[in-house]
Amino acid sequence: MKNVCKKITCFLLAFLLFAGTATAAAPNVNAAIKNIVKSESWENASAGVPVTKDFTIPTSCEVMLLVGVQAPTSFTMMLFNSEDLEIDSIRITESDPSWLTDNNGVYANGYTNMFDAGDYHVSITFDNAAAFQFAVVADEPEAAISNNELTITEGFTKNLSVKDNTGSIKWKSSKSSIAAVDKDGKVTAKKAGKCVVTAAVDGKELKCTVTVKSNKYAAAKLTNSEIPYGKASWEAYSASYSKNGDLVIKCRMVNNCGHYSEYLKNLSIKVKTAKGSTAAAYKEAKRSLYVADQSAKNFSITIPKSKLKIKKPIDLRNATIITDGSYGYTYYTYN
Repeated sequence: MKNVCKKITCFLLAFLLFAGTATAAAPNVNAAIKNIVKSESWENASAGVPVTKDFTIPTSCEVMLLVGVQAPTSFTMMLFNSEDLEIDSIRITESDPSWLTDNNGVYANGYTNMFDAGDYHVSITFDNAAAFQFAVVADEPEAAISNNELTITEGFTKNLSVKDNTGSIKWKSSKSSIAAVDKDGKVTAKKAGKCVVTAAVDGKELKCTVTVKSNKYAAAKLTNSEIPYGKASWEAYSASYSKNGDLVIKCRMVNNCGHYSEYLKNLSIKVKTAKGSTAAAYKEAKRSLYVADQSAKNFSITIPKSKLKIKKPIDLRNATIITDGSYGYTYYTYN
């Protein structure tokens, strides 16, 4: 049998609740302290005479059987199932280190364990006559939504779910034009913006803030300060689909080579999905691109839809674009 001191916070809170001296939130954000048996007043027990208390646990959960007294005292608690079979017992002495007290002079101790749903009763026998209170408190799981916040790329979906619910779920979106949700919690991103998806379940409304972002690849533009002197480089900083499905990639060439760069050669671009699949590949033997020393120039590359390895739009916001190739310049001799 587990001693209740392993759930100190829940135990004190639960005892204060049934004693009517305080209120507070349950320590587990996905569980609620629920009074199964709530004592309204002090009862008197004679020495050596068992006191029986019946209770029902509505669902499988962790349960605390609590005894409150005006001073630490010795007692034995025996637990029985609905068939009157003893399933556990505990012996608490007045010197037990797990006695807890509040500012009102109530001392508490007892038993905690996982219980299956069903009917039970306990027999409590005090060594000496005592005034006592008894409570049964369940640390029941509460329905919880899988995400409080969700970011989705326009045109894509993600699933929301609810766990530890007892009733059916009704999903709704505050702005279906931004993100719609179906009866199973699948959220479809329609256009950039924000909305709230709500799951109505078990008398509660569980909310998830959904942010929809445009399906665009975006990276910081390469700057001259990032390229050492004597070198030149280029990278993609933006990518998006055109209306007809072509993939438009915007790039930036930075020249710190000490010469006037005239062209790029053996250009190579690969667009990878978040899972590493190649969605698009582009190669070009030579591209004229005049970039003065210590300066930069932007240029675009369009890959037709027919040339894409994955014709269906991928999530560019979470994609990776890899670029390769070298630059060239011509030495000029003046007579």
